Amino acid sequence: MVFELERSQFGRCENVVNPRGQLEVKAIIEGINPGRVFVDNKNRPSSGLVWLGNHDGFFFFGDEKNGQFIKKIPIFIDRVIAPQAREFGLQWFECFGNHRGWEKAIENIFAQKELKCWNQKVFTMSERGGNVLRDVFLPREFSLFRLSRENFSQEISNFLFWAKRICQFWDDPISFFEKGIGYGILKDKEIVGLCFSGFVSGSTHGIDIETLPDFQGKKLAQIMAGEFLKECNIRNFRPYWDCMESNRPSEAVARKIGLVEAFTYKGYEFSL
Repeated sequence: MVFELERSQFGRCENVVNPRGQLEVKAIIEGINPGRVFVDNKNRPSSGLVWLGNHDGFFFFGDEKNGQFIKKIPIFIDRVIAPQAREFGLQWFECFGNHRGWEKAIENIFAQKELKCWNQKVFTMSERGGNVLRDVFLPREFSLFRLSRENFSQEISNFLFWAKRICQFWDDPISFFEKGIGYGILKDKEIVGLCFSGFVSGSTHGIDIETLPDFQGKKLAQIMAGEFLKECNIRNFRPYWDCMESNRPSEAVARKIGLVEAFTYKGYEFSL
């Protein structure tokens, strides 16, 4: 069988998670960010599957040669995961391996599916640190602010939109303010862009960034990310930027603020 662990039991998986793997897996196993964990053995897991709390993907971790787990996973996904995922509006099962060995395993497990794949890139700070942005200025009609309990309030016209965005990654805004950092850009009383810690593990902060469509092309993402990076430098945090290889604008911002490519990994998906 495949068993679901309680959040208080996630720590049983720490010794089988790749310490150099994706931030999301570590953040959930450590209980920092919400998510679900399914394993082969409740007491001594050797293989497992993490479902991100924002429902944005699944990560296989542990022993990719665990025959019993490999055999049970396709049926478990079809009968248990897929119906629940569809209830959340998901149309695709999107998955990744926590280490390279899982790539071939995933291709074998889902050989009967119409499996599509792509590459992800992870960027982080170089030994020299990030870049101080020069010749990039915030237009006068905008203002930059740091996310805090005091200035992230319902006086902002689109407060609920951004609060829901943060809660895709965190149990509640209070958890974010206690463990994450972030910056936003205001125009009048509307937030037009936000850059904040999505997933956190130790001193590593995963960057989630978004600019509303009507305000893209004004280098607002660079400005927010640059401020985020400055705080990382001051507090000895390690920024972590993950994007699809095909997302050239995202990669460009990461490189412009001085981040460097740390590793790549494959993503897979099939229709539910």
